[in-house]
Amino acid sequence: MKSILIQEHERLSIEHNDRYDNLNLVRWDKPMEHDPWGYYASYVIGAEWIDDKEALVVTTKRGMEEIDFLTMFMMCFSSDLSVESFAEIYNIDSEAPVIHAPSLKGVLSPLIVLHFLGVVSRIKSLKKGYVHYSENLKKVKGHIRVMKNERKNIASKRFDRVFCDFDEYTVDIPENRLIKKALLFSSQILRTITENHSIGNRCKMMLSKSLALFENVSAEVQIKEVSLIKGHKLFSEYNEAVRLAKLILRRYDYSISKTSSLDENVPPFTLDMSLLYEHYVYGLLNEAYGDKIKYQFKGKTGFPDFLYCSTGFKAILDTKYIPEYYKSSSLDNNVIRQLSGYSRDIPVLRRLGYEDIGEESPIPNVPCVIIYPKEGRDVKNPFANKRLRDLCTTPVRKLARFYKICVPLPVMGTNK
Repeated sequence: MKSILIQEHERLSIEHNDRYDNLNLVRWDKPMEHDPWGYYASYVIGAEWIDDKEALVVTTKRGMEEIDFLTMFMMCFSSDLSVESFAEIYNIDSEAPVIHAPSLKGVLSPLIVLHFLGVVSRIKSLKKGYVHYSENLKKVKGHIRVMKNERKNIASKRFDRVFCDFDEYTVDIPENRLIKKALLFSSQILRTITENHSIGNRCKMMLSKSLALFENVSAEVQIKEVSLIKGHKLFSEYNEAVRLAKLILRRYDYSISKTSSLDENVPPFTLDMSLLYEHYVYGLLNEAYGDKIKYQFKGKTGFPDFLYCSTGFKAILDTKYIPEYYKSSSLDNNVIRQLSGYSRDIPVLRRLGYEDIGEESPIPNVPCVIIYPKEGRDVKNPFANKRLRDLCTTPVRKLARFYKICVPLPVMGTNK
């Protein structure tokens, strides 16, 4: 099997070919005026099959190879966003053959496991159901299995036993067993990926609470039963937990001994780095400012990522996963137009507290803030214990009330 390896926003050195047109990781494009037409990767990393013999692997941009995905995923789950929204960040084809991608081996396992733990941690009480049992008991329960009881007990003169069929209303149902088994797998996986990692303690706390909730559930699940276990439309957390539990068990071929090392083979998957960064920043903002931050409010012109509203300061904030902004003092014109539209959007302005504004009203002078990444050694929350107003110190050249704030991406080696 052959793999083509490129990085985010890199161009494939090939001419137009129909076999590349339906891929998720690259598209035929001309990103900038001076760029030639070609197949370019966007800000989506992952691996996918081109055909039966060749695969495409897209990794993070040069200079950002050491991103600490574990810390990013963990921060995403510290916010109040629905777990379903996190599922939009990535997609996995668990039925397709795996792809050899050593450069991605540290991405997929923590992604699935922390998503799974985030879902399970939101289950407040366990679902119950009737489970059918056939057991040899000391007293009659349910219905006696006459023929089996004669063979097993009467013939061997075990008159103190009776073989019965009975149903019991219990938490020890197949869905809970599957989740419990995946939790035990997750424990082994986390032991590997959180070694010498301080944020691993938070992961272990999530895991301990979940295991305590499933204390009275067994982890006995047969492989042939897994595909038969379904979620329930009235229990959204269970639907997602069951889906992710199956992913975890398949990823390690239902063998807990295989969780001790990071596999260099991955199923085809995509991870949207722009959306991940947006969720990561929201986790930081939510931790620092709480309900002063509104995420993805629907306006007339679109959905600004964040609105900040306090008594003394209001702002419109948007994340752009464009590391080049660290070196540039300007912004892309499309970005400027987008935020300028938000700053004149009446529903957005009313949500910020300008309740009396109308189509003929004077336009309030609302700061527009672009949040962009770089790879950084300081992984602490840059918003913590600081007023947002005081962080707006980098104005964009020749633009009124436009600012940039750099929120570094955590990198490996800073959490030990």
